[in-house]
Amino acid sequence: MEKKDISLLLYNGTIYSMENEVYNWVAVKDGKIYKTGCNNEYKSLLKLSKKSIDLKGRIVLPGFYDCHVHLVQTGINILFGVDLSEASTIDEVLELIKNKADTLKEGELVQGVRFNISNIKENRYPTRKELDNIAPNNPVWINSIEYHTSVINSMALLQLNLPYDIEGMPRDERNLPLGILSGKAGAFVKNRISQKIDDKMREKAVEKALYTASCNGVTTIHAMEGGYSFNNRDAEFILKNKDKFEQDILLFFQTIDITKAYTNDLKRLGGDIFIDGSFASKTAAISKPYKREKNNFGKLYYNQHELNAFAEEAVKNDIQIAFHAIGDRAIEQALNAIEFAQKKKNRRSFRNRIEHFELATDAQIKKAKKLNIILSMQPIFETIFGQKDGLYEKRLIKSYSDNSNRFKKIIDEGILIIGGSDSDVCAINPILGIYSAVNHPKEKSSVSVLEAVNMFTVNAAYASFEENEKGSIKNGKRADMVIIDKNIFQMDKKNIKDAKVEMTIKDGNIIYENF
Repeated sequence: MEKKDISLLLYNGTIYSMENEVYNWVAVKDGKIYKTGCNNEYKSLLKLSKKSIDLKGRIVLPGFYDCHVHLVQTGINILFGVDLSEASTIDEVLELIKNKADTLKEGELVQGVRFNISNIKENRYPTRKELDNIAPNNPVWINSIEYHTSVINSMALLQLNLPYDIEGMPRDERNLPLGILSGKAGAFVKNRISQKIDDKMREKAVEKALYTASCNGVTTIHAMEGGYSFNNRDAEFILKNKDKFEQDILLFFQTIDITKAYTNDLKRLGGDIFIDGSFASKTAAISKPYKREKNNFGKLYYNQHELNAFAEEAVKNDIQIAFHAIGDRAIEQALNAIEFAQKKKNRRSFRNRIEHFELATDAQIKKAKKLNIILSMQPIFETIFGQKDGLYEKRLIKSYSDNSNRFKKIIDEGILIIGGSDSDVCAINPILGIYSAVNHPKEKSSVSVLEAVNMFTVNAAYASFEENEKGSIKNGKRADMVIIDKNIFQMDKKNIKDAKVEMTIKDGNIIYENF
């Protein structure tokens, strides 16, 4: 009897290697790609395979990366959050919060997430008093979709004991807090609430988030944890426990404290090291003022010297860095810091990153190319924020809103873009990310399907220093693959969002199946 040493055989499909080859079958052995082909050789392998799957024309891609996920936060919000993303009026928001409060004991936290002010008819946040009226016996904490603005009620205000003069807590004419928080006040509340989370809860949360990822074809996560406005225990938990989980988790400790890298033997730091804020909270740092606010140019949270010093120390010690920079003023600071550090070290190739890069000028794009910077972007932002009457149009002057997330310009310049969701801002869903990059609301910034898929596969593997083991379907590489029901390369690009993941394979093991 012949030994069945092939663990998995996929055949009768269209298998895109992402290395300019297309196959109709792939065999897996010992967790790696064993053989590929576009002939009938697979028939002789059927009897040697422990499991074989007739794809019946489905497509196979390399397992997806999501290159920007707040993993613990995502899971906590799945477990406990009230999703407000579909609410279109303040009354709908209040009803959702009240319904949740009615299921809880007195004193238990009601946590609202993904409040998108650009969807709200009244174009405002709920007030502290409105929240008091519908949940008088529970602390309420509502976060905006990008987590840079939050709202709390009176009970939460009392329980959290915010410092009286903390920045980011506006007051009314009687000097009472309005309940709307941003900046240091928002970070204080987020950190204080997260102190109540223990590692058992974190483990359950991460499992929930990773299950969502597996349902969407994701086999590798870049986890942005710890640091300002987050809890360092989240990063420490990921560092200690990442090998327990089915998917690969690469930790980005969100701090400019270089000792965190030394003491934990980390090869990367950053993620959301906030150089600026967000468009929703009008804190993203821009050169021209926000609409109807001629004196508001956003905020820069660091001076150039601080960023230069951090970048120099990181590059000197071969630590990959990633800065959060949304507006053009913040992007300029990030570019300057990386340029300063790379000149000191005299190297251009350490794959340093800028996260988001939403509002870059032509000159900044050229400078990013010169410095060999990788841009970690979230195409889904254009579907959520970039549509007509969306957040970008409501917050930014036309010359800005017409030039957000310039994917095509960046790729044409020869710069590598890697794709992510910024979950829990947006859902972990690379297919929706691919759809968004291909269907940018501004046609001039749309890219091809191949270019979009590259963001979540080969490009992401390169950015992770994993290009020799992941990111494409090639003999000897790890068997990370995703099976999709429709051929996204051949269908109408407007329908790509309707394609479904039917199976996710990690190191040759099926971790999600809806076949």
